[in-house]
Amino acid sequence: MNPGGVLVLLLGILLFLSPLTLWVAMVTPAWWWPFVAWGVFIVIIAANTAGRRDP
Repeated sequence: MNPGGVLVLLLGILLFLSPLTLWVAMVTPAWWWPFVAWGVFIVIIAANTAGRRDP
């Protein structure tokens, strides 16, 4: 796993498994926030893997 992959993994853990998630859910109870979080995470993964080719 490359260093960028490790950073994306750590960001995912922070984004979805931390107390930050509960705090955001209490502060902004909008139904679309989880979809935004997943969308941002997917965009970060796509940017991290852009230009990479499988052998």
